[in-house]
Amino acid sequence: MPKIINHEEKKKQIIQYAFSSIVENGAKGSTVRQIAKLAHMTPGQIRYYFPNHSELLKAVMFSVELKIRGRIEAIFTSKNLDAIDKAKESLLTVLPLDQERLADMEVWMAFRYDIHEYGQSTLDDGLNQLCTSVLTLLKNNHLLKDNLNIHLNSMKLHALIDGLALHKLLNPIQTSNEDIQSIVDEEIARLTQ
Repeated sequence: MPKIINHEEKKKQIIQYAFSSIVENGAKGSTVRQIAKLAHMTPGQIRYYFPNHSELLKAVMFSVELKIRGRIEAIFTSKNLDAIDKAKESLLTVLPLDQERLADMEVWMAFRYDIHEYGQSTLDDGLNQLCTSVLTLLKNNHLLKDNLNIHLNSMKLHALIDGLALHKLLNPIQTSNEDIQSIVDEEIARLTQ
């Protein structure tokens, strides 16, 4: 009797192996052959589900984005946090302050580098939307300073979070979680009344 394969489950497994490989070896070191070896599959079996490396990388990034969006949504819908805490926590949740978020950031960076090499824009990464949502949340709760330009301050906040993420990724010892939290606290204090 032929073995019944759950194709959706198999795709999820391949994505998880690819995620692990990217964290370990970077996007360039995570070849289909390397991922197939980890998954105890052949490269042909991987290509059955993902025709090329870019498609596999997109699937991995999509799974990371879903996970991060879930974290942010949980913060924004929390009944236990006020608007200021929601703003701070949602920004901190995208920063590599623990092993899970560090792995997510490594995959995010690998994906951004990959699409940059193909000449695509890397600015529309969801972080700009988060920064705008944070400022809108503060404005809707009458906490944002009067006459603050949301567009410009969203760009500034985006640059700050990008910079903090990069510093933490490249200099984890010199960039403590406490310092990052203090910088985010100060930025939210600057934006609010």
